[in-house]
Amino acid sequence: MSGTFKAFIVDKKEEGFTATFKDLTEADLPPGEVLVKVAYSSVNYKDGLASIPEGKIVRSYPFVPGVDVAGVVVESSDPRFKPGDEVIATSYELGVSHYGGFSEYARVKADWVVPLPAGLSLKEAMALGTAGFTAGLAVYKLEYNGLKPQNGPVLVTGATGGLGSIAISILKNLGYTVAASTGKESEHAYLKELGADDILTREETTAESNRPLEKERWAGSVDAVGGSTLAYLLRTTRYGGSIAACGNTGGAGPVLR
Repeated sequence: MSGTFKAFIVDKKEEGFTATFKDLTEADLPPGEVLVKVAYSSVNYKDGLASIPEGKIVRSYPFVPGVDVAGVVVESSDPRFKPGDEVIATSYELGVSHYGGFSEYARVKADWVVPLPAGLSLKEAMALGTAGFTAGLAVYKLEYNGLKPQNGPVLVTGATGGLGSIAISILKNLGYTVAASTGKESEHAYLKELGADDILTREETTAESNRPLEKERWAGSVDAVGGSTLAYLLRTTRYGGSIAACGNTGGAGPVLR
């Protein structure tokens, strides 16, 4: 590979913060065994944090965000991959401490790379991305721990985000009664379209209580928020139920009174 390519670069210096497209060369990329021509990435919550000065997620600057990568192998020093292979890489240190997918090319560690799963296109893989992968794992773990549709309703918090939206769709297609929690009244119709049977306001799921336990309500939940929302879920989950806690946008851990 020769010449330059475009990448979305965030940088922070004494004179201020910048986020713009710039030219890079292969020499600018971090170490890794696999060079990928990026076809698609996705926009994750972490990428949003990486793209603002107060995000506090990028370890050093200048930096290329993008926690997800899907593309075609250009070069590989690892025998597991060869030029022309369609591959994806999600999470690990991508977009946090290792240049990510918001670039025409990405060099990544071979252990982070997996072949594109059968039945998915590169575009479809990134339509799901880390958020979809996490949603799938959350539902899998809930069912592994005994959750079944007949056990009762399941609550999804942070429902309008990527993780929450996909979790609602998965659960509904598996036959669950699904409730969604959101602070965005304008998105209620969208959540109903995804399959939510009931919608709770953010105030309902973040209210503090002096009671360590309340009326049993949820057979399970996918919590993408954390903080006081997780505390609410711990108080209202049915006996034998389970919570897949996979987000912390709500701040520090739950306060149980």
